[in-house]
Amino acid sequence: MVGEINWATQSAFPILSTMIFLPLIAMGAAYFAQSQQRSFFIGLAGSGLELALTVYLLIAFDSSATHLQFTEDFALLPFLHYHLGVDGLSILFVFVTSLLSFLLMLYGEITPERRSPGLYVASLFGFQAVLTALFFTVDLLQFWLLSCLELVPVSFILLRWSTASAEAPKTTRLYTQFMFTGLLMLFLGILILGWNHARAAGEWTFALGNLLETPVSPAAQSAAFVLLFYGLAVRMAQFPFHAWLPQVSQHGTLATIGVFVIGAKVGIYGLLRFVLPLLPDAVQTLKPAVIVLALAGMFYGALMALMQLNLRRLLAFAAVSHTGMLVVGVFCLNSEGFAGSLLLSVNFSIAASGLLFATGLMFRRAGSSLLPRLGGLFDLMPLLGITFLVSALSTMAMPGTPGFDAAHLLLEGSIEAHDWGVTIAVATGNVLAAAFLLWAFQRAFLAQRKKSALHRQKTRLTVPEVTLNGVVCAVLLGVGFYTEPWVQMVNESVSELAQRFERLEQKKQ
Repeated sequence: MVGEINWATQSAFPILSTMIFLPLIAMGAAYFAQSQQRSFFIGLAGSGLELALTVYLLIAFDSSATHLQFTEDFALLPFLHYHLGVDGLSILFVFVTSLLSFLLMLYGEITPERRSPGLYVASLFGFQAVLTALFFTVDLLQFWLLSCLELVPVSFILLRWSTASAEAPKTTRLYTQFMFTGLLMLFLGILILGWNHARAAGEWTFALGNLLETPVSPAAQSAAFVLLFYGLAVRMAQFPFHAWLPQVSQHGTLATIGVFVIGAKVGIYGLLRFVLPLLPDAVQTLKPAVIVLALAGMFYGALMALMQLNLRRLLAFAAVSHTGMLVVGVFCLNSEGFAGSLLLSVNFSIAASGLLFATGLMFRRAGSSLLPRLGGLFDLMPLLGITFLVSALSTMAMPGTPGFDAAHLLLEGSIEAHDWGVTIAVATGNVLAAAFLLWAFQRAFLAQRKKSALHRQKTRLTVPEVTLNGVVCAVLLGVGFYTEPWVQMVNESVSELAQRFERLEQKKQ
């Protein structure tokens, strides 16, 4: 069962803690760097070493096991444990976080006019450390505390390095208001689960393994589900809790916040890791309402994206639309839906980052992300156009990209779990995604060239830019043509979670 968390695979070498504290060490080194060149070197070295550790973790990971691996567990306080572990639900999220961190360090060098480069690199490392810990933790209170800590680097980067400095305070305030509300709801939901365990066992704990052993009444499950889902929905910009994202995307940093906030699917991970295993009855009861919200978000995000002239806002609404699709996959409550949602999360993370990087590089040259001011860029920067197109096709689940097999699994799970109407709606939403992304590509890269500052400047890509674009395309195409190992990594964990809901359904029958 999912509740039977096995801690027997505890490793002598604490690789998970190493992957959390390595970015913190690099953060300190970058903060005291005396020059931009040194901070860039520290950024690449630290993120590259972290990525190497992640690759080692992928190689050493046993995809046939259903229990947590490389676990670490000791008490910090009587009610708070330092619980870390990795399984098929989290391993790919960790890989994506390390990859995106490395790409962001490259992107930092591409934008040399940034103020205080050492401080910028240090902020990125702090963000990476928090995200990595979020995907390793299996303690609900620890998850919440880390989510609170995440606000520090995000708010600091928004205030200091936003492209619209006049809007930076307003954008940061809007972001923190939404996040504080979500964190409050998340905390209240966590308290309900901790209180339920304390009443039954006589002690407070928020460790997932202990909470799974304590039955939760239907009324308490419903209340906890609403609070936890609200808190996670704000974080993943699920309609109608998404209003902060277009503002942050338009006025915030070009790619830094977007890549981490959109690319790291913490909300989807939180649903799969905590909400579904702990609250299965409430999940089944409230599933129809969540599906309605998810489908509404898919179409709302797609239609709003088609109406945008600002490419940065367009990508924000694209993220809202894609989130709806992921939530539908999660609430199929079967192994196909879980696997499809997990793999699509990874695909969307890398593909959306490719789109954001391409948009940022265009903005740096043209001084604008308005589509009417762009055009003809493919002739000037073909590699940038290829990156944008490959990333767009990946989000549309085209054959040869990681999204193809993932979307196939999700639709298969939807057919099994829902009626044909839901599945057709999901497929239609994916067609709309193709429409707004291909429309944006045509306007920016293939339309008649506009006379702008961009075309009077040097447009040849630099070595870091070529590397950045090349890595994004290579990962998307490589994984797209070789998806089987990635499917195997998640299969056992999602099958175990799906079996829990199958048993629950059989009991009701």
